[in-house]
Amino acid sequence: MAPTYCAGDWLMGRWAVYRLGRFNKVRAGDVVVIERDEQPGIFYVKRISEIRASEGHMPTIFLLSDNSAGTDSRQWGWLPISDIRAKILFRLKRG
Repeated sequence: MAPTYCAGDWLMGRWAVYRLGRFNKVRAGDVVVIERDEQPGIFYVKRISEIRASEGHMPTIFLLSDNSAGTDSRQWGWLPISDIRAKILFRLKRG
């Protein structure tokens, strides 16, 4: 997520189950931590670009990296909102 976050920065997030309702909600522009089913145990920090919700189906999210060389939904496609593990609340900059 460089240039937004740099090596050594501490990111503070809230780990929870996220959805579109009243509690633990996310919206476009939020920075989140995701864990993809295809890569369990590997966590990515990405920004939500768009949320697509349809009745009767799990909402999906389109994620972009702030780093133009980063991998994101341009390679992965739309992801289920259930891939979100945490929402970044703030950061502490390194030294």
